[in-house]
Formats: sequence, C-alpha cells, structure tokens
Amino acid sequence: MGRQPLGCPFFLAVGLRPRPDETEAELRALAGFYDTVHLAEVVRLNEGFVSGARYELTEPADDETVPSWLAVYGIDGEESARAFVARQGERRPAYTTGPPAFYRAAVVWRMIWESAGSVGAPVPSPGKMAMIGMNPAADATDAEIAGFDDFYTRTHLPEIVSGLGYDRGTRFLLWHEFTHPAPGCPRYNAVYEAEDPEPRPPGVPPLTPGPRAWEERQVGWRVKYRRAG
Repeated sequence: MGRQPLGCPFFLAVGLRPRPDETEAELRALAGFYDTVHLAEVVRLNEGFVSGARYELTEPADDETVPSWLAVYGIDGEESARAFVARQGERRPAYTTGPPAFYRAAVVWRMIWESAGSVGAPVPSPGKMAMIGMNPAADATDAEIAGFDDFYTRTHLPEIVSGLGYDRGTRFLLWHEFTHPAPGCPRYNAVYEAEDPEPRPPGVPPLTPGPRAWEERQVGWRVKYRRAG
C-alpha cells in the first residue's frame, strides 16, 4: 500500500489488546478483517493517508500498558494530520463492520507522531521493529534538550542501527495524543526497522555516553513487534 508508513513525515499509531479469552478462530477472523479490509479502508477514507501495516508484539508479552497489536498509518504531511484530528467524533468515516472481537479489543494507544530524522537505508518491507518511548531528564533546560536531540540523532541512532543489525532508525516527536495509559505518552519515540524478521542474538555493543539529559532520560516503554499484515 504505497510508501512504508514509518517512512512518511507523520504516522498514526493505533494499538489494540484483543481480549485474552478470544478463541483462535475469533483471533483469526479479527486478523483477517484487519489485514484485508480495515487497513486499506483507513488509508482510502482518510485524505493524506498513504499506507498502513499491522504488527504483533513479541516483547514484552505481559505488559497491559502496551498494545499487543499495533497498526501504523503513514500520513503525507501536517495538513493531512490536522484534517484527521478535525474529523474525529461525528465526522469520522464510516468503516466496514468488523467481527465481534474487533469491538471487544481495548484501544491502548492512539497517537500521531512527526518524523524528526532518520539514518540508514529505506526499508522496502520491514519484518520487525523496535520502538522506544522516552523523555529527557525531567529537569532538563532548553539548552540541555537541544544537546539531547543532537546526541540522539547524530550519535545514538546510528550506533543502534549499525550495532544491532537494523536497516533504518527514525526519531519521532509526539504530535498529538488521543489515547495512552497514564501518566501520558512519552515525548520522543525511536523506531528501528529491519527487513529480516528473525531476532538477533542478545547483546548490545558499547554505546557512547551522552549528555546529562540523555543519561537521566526516562523510558516509558521499550517494545518489539513483528510484521503481521
């Protein structure tokens, strides 16, 4: 469905947790509907949406504050993102009715992210990704946050991409939060994508120390997903 969602200037993240008591048949029906009907429909009925993909959680498996299913939709720019926000409520498009499990699933995340730069090669069809949501040190000054941003983009992002075998790393800034568990969505989101869906052996190479605002950062979530639809 066109340009990969996480390669767009903005993306919408919609995270669900299907109920744990759903049967295998109900989950298959939900996945089939989501992958063959709903993803394409969201893209088609929202101007400026260019692609959609669905992922399923691989780590951590037992945290109810993160979605076990994550749909991401690429948005072509800020004007389209603003139009989408304005269409919420009664102005939302009418989507095809899904199976019962679709409506029983809890919506855990729903937010729009703005790209703040990437490193690495474009990923034509990512098989897996890692997402890390964080905030700088709580008492960081504007100057320290500028240093945090520079270190994150120029040093840490390339080190993770090359050291852990990802094909691309992208930094995102929170642009609009609809839904997120308390105490709210982190300000920053780093996404690392790889075509190869197989996990790499554990172990992180030595990483360059960062400025204080980086070293005292607060990580809201650290999750890994495998491409499903």
